[in-house]
Amino acid sequence: MAVRRLIPLAVACALATTALPAPAHARAAREPFCATHKCIALTFDDGPGQYNQALLKTLAKYKAKATFFLIGSEVKKHPKLTQAIAKAGHEIGNHSWDGRYLTELTYAEINKKIGDTQRLITKTTGKAPVVFRAPGGLRNGGVEEITAKFGLVQIPGTSATKDYIKDYRDVDLLTSRALEVAGEGEVVLMHETVKETVDSMPKVLKELTAQGYHFVTVSTLLEGEELIPGQVYPDPTRDSMTMTVE
Repeated sequence: MAVRRLIPLAVACALATTALPAPAHARAAREPFCATHKCIALTFDDGPGQYNQALLKTLAKYKAKATFFLIGSEVKKHPKLTQAIAKAGHEIGNHSWDGRYLTELTYAEINKKIGDTQRLITKTTGKAPVVFRAPGGLRNGGVEEITAKFGLVQIPGTSATKDYIKDYRDVDLLTSRALEVAGEGEVVLMHETVKETVDSMPKVLKELTAQGYHFVTVSTLLEGEELIPGQVYPDPTRDSMTMTVE
């Protein structure tokens, strides 16, 4: 499955104001990595937690980059783990302050949970998140407005191993699920707090590497698209896009 790529506005303007075509090497330099490579974005929610170091070790072995949607209250408990994720070159996203569904909260409460998490991650890592995932995948107009205010784009994911279901928490089953839902351009939702998911990753990464995949962050996957804060990406009109996670 290919992800639609758009030329950034600044680049489009630059091209429109020049009479001569850019040299071939210059055009190649601007081309998004995933336009020419088979990419998949693996994402892990609810951390940082007790299995994080094992997961980071596995990702490093396969030179894989991932996106971690972190919970503010856990970042507060584990600042060193949060810093280790960033130092390893992974992307950190905002997953609100705790597991409360934002659709059950007032506008002011949503603003505080997203805002407090944004500020804490920024303070802890020195870099402000640009991607957001709502707990349970549940969103409303308030979430859209507040994420837009903080410059965040919403990334609910395009597929999931369903490791949030207790009956799925078996290493072999989650390995099979991950390989089944994998696809070019997919954003796969998993949880680093599920030990069986972390234990399944060596086999999953080995198999997907053999299939020619490059493991990239969400921002790398979306590189070349014109992103609007508050909106949902990848394209929410995709058949597999809408998910609600327990």
